[in-house]
Amino acid sequence: MKNIVYVLILVVINFNCKEAKKEEAIDAPFRIELDESVEALSDSIQIKNIQVGSDTSNDKNKLHISYPSTVYNFINNDQEAFAQSYLKEFEAAAKGKNEEAIAGLDFGQHFELVASSPTVLTFLIERYTSYGNNYDTQFFTYVYDVKDQKRLPFSRLFSPKENFEKLATIVQSETKAILKEKIAAMEGVSASDKEALWNNAEEMLIEGTMPSDENYDGFSWDASGKLTIYFDKYQVASGNFGAIEVKLSPDSYRHLVAEKYLEVFLIPAEKGEELLPTEKEPKTAETSFEVDCSKEPCVAITFDDGPAKYTTQLLDILKKHEVKATFFVLGKSAKVQKNTLLRAYKEGHQIGNHSWDHKDLKRLSEEAVIQQINETNEVISNIIGEDVQVLRPPYGSLNDMVKAHANMPIILWNLDPLDWKDRKTDIVAERISEASINGIVLAHDIHPSTVAAMPQVISNLKAKGYHLVTIENLFAGKELEEGKVYSRRR
Repeated sequence: MKNIVYVLILVVINFNCKEAKKEEAIDAPFRIELDESVEALSDSIQIKNIQVGSDTSNDKNKLHISYPSTVYNFINNDQEAFAQSYLKEFEAAAKGKNEEAIAGLDFGQHFELVASSPTVLTFLIERYTSYGNNYDTQFFTYVYDVKDQKRLPFSRLFSPKENFEKLATIVQSETKAILKEKIAAMEGVSASDKEALWNNAEEMLIEGTMPSDENYDGFSWDASGKLTIYFDKYQVASGNFGAIEVKLSPDSYRHLVAEKYLEVFLIPAEKGEELLPTEKEPKTAETSFEVDCSKEPCVAITFDDGPAKYTTQLLDILKKHEVKATFFVLGKSAKVQKNTLLRAYKEGHQIGNHSWDHKDLKRLSEEAVIQQINETNEVISNIIGEDVQVLRPPYGSLNDMVKAHANMPIILWNLDPLDWKDRKTDIVAERISEASINGIVLAHDIHPSTVAAMPQVISNLKAKGYHLVTIENLFAGKELEEGKVYSRRR
């Protein structure tokens, strides 16, 4: 009997200890590991980054925030607060996320410099948010009057009030036409059901296009003055219609712009150093290389997520040591750092596609995957004057649908030095130096520790007799198939 009592006491003590540990875990502050960095966009604007999670498939919850930092404190304070609000939203969601859930969080924020002038700076911010299923995309536009040091709402650009109301009427009419076209294109839906769909949608459309700054918080314009209004999912129609974009020609709205800001919409979208035009030449069927990787030991080192602040430094190192590499770049980053990308290409490095803005392609719709790949290809091709030959999906994440629309060989890796996790130069150098013959190394030029490790890496691998080459050189003589995955030369 005493033994039974003794066992019961132990069970109770053990249970209480477990419960106490549970309570401690619940009460303990939630922590996530932040990675913060800064990249140069121009002399006066920098890109600030906040990242949670890695570039491999192991991290379930991922976040990447890019936001501008300028020479104006009032802009920086505003953008910092906006970025931090998104980070807090992510932290709250991650804290409440069921660890056993199959899919995790994927939060992303990127920005574009829409226009820059001596008086006005304009940024378009895109957020894509996934709680484990589909992505919701939102657009926010920040127009800053740098002289008066204040943010300009949409209504100020189209003042007086009567002008804003007239513009809203034009936008409403265009939105109706878009929505009616979408309904008319529905297959397997009867005419009476289509009419019912329109009747149900009209009230939501009218409310979502009313002249208020809340409704018109996402907009941009291009160098020709074409104005795009972004309506979020569920703003002007039910969710199955997705986000709606309305495009207006300058002639349709120019007369409604406040005179003070008329020139803002008509200035070139991008300022700064001009690129020398590169003529696009047809790619030859075969390219000859100094190194024959079918006979010589080769390694291809690849760099993801740039161009970034440290890419120029990396290019200096590669040039000094006469080494070629492959850069899998993001379309959005390539668009704002054209000269860095063009330099990499002209110095003999290969440029690959790493998607537009680092979304997990496996979670996207077919249409969105095609857009991610094609828009990035177009930006890269316009800069370097050559078609893109290889694709690397973000996180190495793909499925049959991604493979079907890649239209390029898919290049992964057989060595991940975890340079995104361990930011110590000597550790990164040691791990990359373990590369094997005909292997592909995953690395990131967005991390200064990785760039700093490269001289030692190059020295170590050359000492082993390896040639450091591009992906194209590594697989020269082999015919790579579109949509097929390669992680080394076999």
